[in-house]
Amino acid sequence: MLVGSVAALALVLYGVIRFPLSLTNGGLVSLLSAVGGLAAYGAAALWSRRSSSADARTATRIGATIGTAIAIVAIVNHAVELWTTLPGSIGAVLGAGMWGLMFLGFGIACSITLARQLPFARGLLCSAWCAMVMAILLIVFALAVGFAFMPHMENVLSTPYAASGMTDTRAFVTQHLISSAASHLFIAPAIAVFVGAVSAAAFQLLASLGRRVAMLLGCAALLLLIAGAASLRHATSLARSERPPFIDFGLASLAVALVSAHPLVLAFRQRRRSTAVDARTV
Repeated sequence: MLVGSVAALALVLYGVIRFPLSLTNGGLVSLLSAVGGLAAYGAAALWSRRSSSADARTATRIGATIGTAIAIVAIVNHAVELWTTLPGSIGAVLGAGMWGLMFLGFGIACSITLARQLPFARGLLCSAWCAMVMAILLIVFALAVGFAFMPHMENVLSTPYAASGMTDTRAFVTQHLISSAASHLFIAPAIAVFVGAVSAAAFQLLASLGRRVAMLLGCAALLLLIAGAASLRHATSLARSERPPFIDFGLASLAVALVSAHPLVLAFRQRRRSTAVDARTV
């Protein structure tokens, strides 16, 4: 994370120095937000290196592993979006799939930490760290690709540029890249903390339930997952103005089902082990 924060900061500063008009039309606010976020990430990385808490090191290690895996998929997804022209339905599926993967990963990060009997706060730290690692890796890739292939980015962003009122396409691309980076820096860990809290609640609830009830909840989660995917799929066949209700329901359903997926698996395993122990005792 420390190396990524420094690399991202260098790319951001390169962009504003190379294209100073990117600081107009709100660009300065985006720059300050990005620099502040990257400074916070760097400080968090230094803290993790110097922390004497074994629990904190375990949580950040788990979060970094899962976050790197999510980042790899996110980078591939970003490259596909930039370099291919996909039908709207496929693009919507890929976008929903990326959200689903983040919900699943952030939830797993927290529940794995709690399964190792670490405190609730460490579970939230693990989820947040997972998101931060994912965000910084994706940001470095997006900035590097954006500046390296500036003509292509000008073509990709031609429509929003035409409505922006700016007179320099490269400055507009730079502003867009920095603004996107700033939003990812703050939004990703905020979502992860919320998802981690929901995952922790599911973990605690399922730990106190019997196997039969856990199985019923697992079936309900599966049905919710299918319903959410169907809702998103149906949204792609509608006019854009009619999509929001179906997209909101689909994303919410995916979030609930995927966040509770790993706690459900842990509950099944725990009940199975308990049953096996009872059988051997008899």
